[in-house]
Formats: sequence, C-alpha cells, structure tokens
Amino acid sequence: MKNALHFCFCFYLGLSFLKADILPIQSFKTPLGLETWLVEDHTSPVVSLVFNFDKAKLGSPFKPSTTLFNRIILDGAGVLSPLEMDRFTKGTPAMATLQTTIAKTTLTLKTTKNGLASTLKLWSQLISNPRLQNANLAHGKAQALSAISHSNEDLELSAFLNLLQTIFPKSSFKPDFEKAPEIINSLTASDLEKETTDQFLSSRPKVVVVGDVSKRELTEILDATFGALPLQSPAKPVKSLEPRWNRKDVFIEKNLSQSVVVFGQPGVDPLSKEYSKYLLLEYVLYGRLFDELREKRGLVYSIQFSETHIKDIDLLIGNFSCECTNAPQVAKFIKSEWERLKDFGITQKELSHAQLSFKRNKILSLTSTTSVAKEYANPLAFNLTPEAARTHLINADKVTLKEMNKFIQDVLKPETLTFVLIGPHSSPSNLKGKK
Repeated sequence: MKNALHFCFCFYLGLSFLKADILPIQSFKTPLGLETWLVEDHTSPVVSLVFNFDKAKLGSPFKPSTTLFNRIILDGAGVLSPLEMDRFTKGTPAMATLQTTIAKTTLTLKTTKNGLASTLKLWSQLISNPRLQNANLAHGKAQALSAISHSNEDLELSAFLNLLQTIFPKSSFKPDFEKAPEIINSLTASDLEKETTDQFLSSRPKVVVVGDVSKRELTEILDATFGALPLQSPAKPVKSLEPRWNRKDVFIEKNLSQSVVVFGQPGVDPLSKEYSKYLLLEYVLYGRLFDELREKRGLVYSIQFSETHIKDIDLLIGNFSCECTNAPQVAKFIKSEWERLKDFGITQKELSHAQLSFKRNKILSLTSTTSVAKEYANPLAFNLTPEAARTHLINADKVTLKEMNKFIQDVLKPETLTFVLIGPHSSPSNLKGKK
C-alpha cells in the first residue's frame, strides 16, 4: 500500500538484537503523565521522536477538512508563515511528517540535540494554538488539492477503503474524492478549528525518542511542551467498530490496464501470546502464494501481506495486481489455498524460509534513529512492554512446525475471506459485486 495507508500496514515488531546491555529502552512517565520510551544513543548526530495521539473519534483520514488541516499544520498553522516554517526547518535543522489514520494521528520529528527544545516548543504551539486565518489558507489548499488528486488516483488505496467499507458497513471510510476539491475550496478557518481537538487534544500522546538526549533533559523538555497541551474531553466516547464477515466479493468496474485486488480476514491482537506467530504468518503466506502465483504460474506481478489494527479490531490484509483477465482466477486460487493451508499446513522448508526472511527484514530495516523510533512507536501504542517489543523476533525464531501449523489452523478463516477487485468487468460468476 502507499504511504497514506502505512497507518494500517506497518505494525511490525521485534528488535531482538537490541540486548538489554546495548541501547536499552528506558520506559517511564514524565511528571505530567507522558508515557515515554527512550533509547539513548549518544553516538548519533540526530534525535528522532514519534508521537502517537489517539483521535477523539474514528473517521476517514481523507476527509477534506482533515487533509487541509494537516497541510496547514505542516505550513506553520499561522504561528509561522509557510516561508518562515521553511526557514525554521532548514535553519534548526528539523524535519516533520504528519500521518492521520482512522484511529490516531502520528507526528514524527527529526532534529539535532541543539534543535530539540526549539522544535518541540514550536510543534506544541502549532498543536495547542494554531492561528488559523482565512488569508493563510491558500497555500494549504493548493497542497491539499494535490494530495486529494493523488489519493483519487491510487487504486490500492481505493480498493483498501472499499474493503474497509465492506467489512464495516455501518461506518464511513470512503471519501468522495470527486467532491473533495469543491469542499476544500469552500472551507474556512472556523471549519478547521475542531480538527485540533479531534486529532491532538483528546488524550496525552505516547512518545518514543531515539538519539543523543538524556532522560533528565528529555523529561524537562517534554513536560514544558507536549506535556502542557490543553487537553479537551471528547463530546462522545469513541464507538467500537462492528465488522461483518460474510465472504463477500465486491467488483468495481474501471477501465484499467491491470486489475488491483485487496482481500482480508480477521487478524490477531498485538497483546495476544500468539502475536509472534502472527507476524511470522505474513511471511508464510507471502512465500507460499508468491511461489505458487508468481514463480510457478506467472499470474501476478506481486503479492503482499500486512496487518491492520483499528482500536479493538484486528485485520489480516493481502493485496496483488495482475492482468485483468487473471484477477478472478487468482482470487479463486487464493481462496482454495486458504483452505489447503488450514487443512494441511506448511512444510518445514516454508517455515524456515519465513523465519529467515522475518529476521533479515527486521534487522536490515533498522538503519537510523527514525526507523528505530517508528519500530517501537506501535508497541507502545498497543500498550506492550519494552521487553515484549524486543522479543517477538526471538519468539518467532523458536516456533516449531507443529506449533505453526496449529496456529494456522486456528487463525485462517476461509469463511470470512473478503475480496475487493478493481478492473474491467470480465469476472465470472464466482465474483459478484457492484459497479
């Protein structure tokens, strides 16, 4: 999936190579109540921080008001002009990215030790007291219109949102991209004011920090900035989602050169004792289906598996692209392979290959303070302990074939497997849906 949906797909854990005596995680609460994980690395020239904010209510991150508000925040939110914000980031130096998902908002900052205090001070001001003015919206609207245009053209995103809408029919995740430009152009500063509360001020953020800073220094700076945010209680409690699993296939007709397909079934809670096996399962599924569909049959260009967690709902998601005429055949094959895996399991060779791939990807991807901070941010958001976050890789490496096949038998649910296919209308009778 594209970057816009990495909130759903990148909840992978397992920094097992960080032993207790090498860059240990310091887990603590600041005096003002900020849950913080700190990895002190005084050899690094930078400090990376990830702040996870629970949203006041569940909702699509692609709403026009949300898209515009996020652009305005990154432009300085009236506290600084876009030009002043650009000068600040280059002069400090500092980098910031903002990612809003269905259930949370994630702010990622990267700066130097000397720039840490000024960076956190500015961003706490942008969040707590944005000075939105109609005169300052023009640049943000241009950026938001560009973002909406890219989202509208993203077929994987469209398929994923339709999959969510199919699984959660009582919720609304699909934005109207066609009407979004008109709505964005009509938005005023007053329309955006509630976005601050919805995205940032309903609860204290959870923070992961990696780099050249001590616990004492960090605690003082955090409490003076993000710890002092003016929290506001949401008007209504966040409602739980109500999934409906009925092995439904949705076909969306679109004139394309290739079809895009996303499919899913229930996943596993990160707090489960079986979560290490679940992380390993993604590699098992990828290895089996890539070999069968790509290497042996040449039916797909690629296939991917990932996980999604939205509040108390967990999903296992897959996606692939292929020639339009092959899409129904591939979907049918995946359904049959789901049954086969559940009934007969995998081989020792498949398990060993999955364990090696899992280990390699986890270790080789952690090449900076930012990648380490992001890797730990989700375990903290899931209320895991630092020890649990570090040991998933070790636990997955110890899984036996018998244990893995028992887990596969319990977790794979062919009766819930739901598909969304986007492409020309060439599907046979086994793929029914809507245009």
